[in-house]
Amino acid sequence: MPLPSPIVLDSDPGIDDALALQYLLGTGLWDLKAYTSVGGNLPAEQTYLNARALARAMRIDADVPVHRGAGRPLTRLPYTSASAFHGKAGLGNETLPDSTAPHPTESSAQALLRLSREYEGELTVCATGPLTNVAIALLEDPAFAHRVKKFVFMGGAAQVPGNITPVAEFNIWADPDAAEVVVSSGIPFTMVDLDASLRWLLRPADLAVLEAAGAGTALAARLLRVYMDAYRLHGGGDACPLHDPLAVGVCADESFITAAEGAVIVESASELTRGKTVFAPAGAHRAYYADSPTLTTRLTVTGRVALGPGPRDFVKDFVATLPQWPGMG
Repeated sequence: MPLPSPIVLDSDPGIDDALALQYLLGTGLWDLKAYTSVGGNLPAEQTYLNARALARAMRIDADVPVHRGAGRPLTRLPYTSASAFHGKAGLGNETLPDSTAPHPTESSAQALLRLSREYEGELTVCATGPLTNVAIALLEDPAFAHRVKKFVFMGGAAQVPGNITPVAEFNIWADPDAAEVVVSSGIPFTMVDLDASLRWLLRPADLAVLEAAGAGTALAARLLRVYMDAYRLHGGGDACPLHDPLAVGVCADESFITAAEGAVIVESASELTRGKTVFAPAGAHRAYYADSPTLTTRLTVTGRVALGPGPRDFVKDFVATLPQWPGMG
């Protein structure tokens, strides 16, 4: 077996962020160097507290530091939280005890920069919330983009409608300026968007398997039941998507998605289309407006973009993997 690879999980917990953490640990593929929080599903202070509580619940807080993220988006006013889906404090109906680990003095962005230097050419970064921390790291040191081996983020909608507005996905909408900094930086990114995540749905039968798996998945099962109920209440049917865990899965195996190479440009000028991710496929052999130098330059900066589910069944892998790292609670 190869040695686990170094990774940072940048997260705004969040029910599916909590599931993404347990899934990451359960794979056995990763050496989690830091768990960095960011404001998103809830304000930054709450997501930091949730991240600390989850690190304790997953029994990693003695070994994995939890860092506090940026207090607000780069240039925007604070945004509306997603408590309708994640619960008032972000973790469904749970009130988890705080970790007793010390509070690091390093911010999330500072931790990302340090680890990218320590593990240059080796480090994977997975972001499951707004991209504020990653953008701050890039603005402080643009070479961060070239030290990271792989950057996978959950966000965007390439060819499907948004989930916070008709055209925008929540994570990108929450800080579109940060997202544009990131996808224009040259960092080797894979965008795991709604095109793929809305196609991998956890259904009641899958939840029943996790509920029967014992105490180690009890917390995850309770969180998933709240999440599933929220989607049912908001017209999502009798299932819930696995947005953030899918991004973690793609860090190791792109066969969970069908991806294409192309440029992603984030709209941030208009409030009507704020956070829209405009996808321009590479090799489309199509001439775009040549008199716009900005557009011409941006089309040369490309990454991998999910356009749908892949051949490997992610839900099956998620349900099988979660019990491999039993949590508390």
